[in-house]
Amino acid sequence: MDNKVMVFDIQKFSVHDGPGIRTIVFFKGCPLRCRWCANPESQSFEPELLIYPDKCVGCGRCAEVCREGCFSQKDGTVVFDRSRCVSCGRCAEVCYPESRSLAGELMSLEDIKKEVDKDIPFYRNSGGGVTFSGGEPMCHPDAVEELARYYKEEQGVSVAVETCGYVPWENYQRTVKYLDLALFDLKCIDDEKHIKYTGGSNRQILDNISKISKLVKTVARIPIIPSVNDSPEDIDAFGGFIKELGTIDTVHILPYHNYGMNKYAALGRDYLLRELEAPSDEHMDDIKKQLEGYGFEVNIGG
Repeated sequence: MDNKVMVFDIQKFSVHDGPGIRTIVFFKGCPLRCRWCANPESQSFEPELLIYPDKCVGCGRCAEVCREGCFSQKDGTVVFDRSRCVSCGRCAEVCYPESRSLAGELMSLEDIKKEVDKDIPFYRNSGGGVTFSGGEPMCHPDAVEELARYYKEEQGVSVAVETCGYVPWENYQRTVKYLDLALFDLKCIDDEKHIKYTGGSNRQILDNISKISKLVKTVARIPIIPSVNDSPEDIDAFGGFIKELGTIDTVHILPYHNYGMNKYAALGRDYLLRELEAPSDEHMDDIKKQLEGYGFEVNIGG
């Protein structure tokens, strides 16, 4: 097994994504391209440079250290040529106003353990633990298996995974015995709509949630995207599918937001849902009541 894995963040003292106080390890790389993704820097399996021009003070340090000639100065402004960038991160290291930021770092499993282990007393006192998220953590099955085994068997803390389900079932099989909780995303039940808005079919996803929910406590998480999956018919499709599984009693509905929009610009990408507004509190309450009608415990948010 390769002892290093691409990680783009380790978030501490989270009270979401599982019970108690948790540390979230965010693995980089995802096979889906959901149009509403709030963390576009999580999608590629390679490091990526984010540029925030409004933070730039024009000092030119980035141009001095860049070996690819990505930066030039024009009329007192630093100009960036992304086509030349190899995401080495040298510019980010010297940029004191943090106008340049590198998303993605190859970390050894030992280094991940050392960082997460610092907060083990908080996990034990609160019933918390570690959650593997992404990106899609199960695109890194060897790393997740070893980390999950370590935290379950050696440290005795809660282990959770947040997953989109768009990976082969084999990626889950070795890890599922170490999991206390699976937070499983469901985007659309209609396959054509799923392909249109995420770039992938949901057939494997629906099969995987059926399998994993028989083996470990599973929470279905539905991002509520106006005009995409929030109609009464869409909600009934979610409710009917989850009810038929017979293995899931908790559903989280996550209201759409556009907080990640500036990251798309920082990556040189277009944000396709720019005009979309967040669902109202009343609409979220209506969806909650509709799903509660299927007998689920429903939470708004994670």
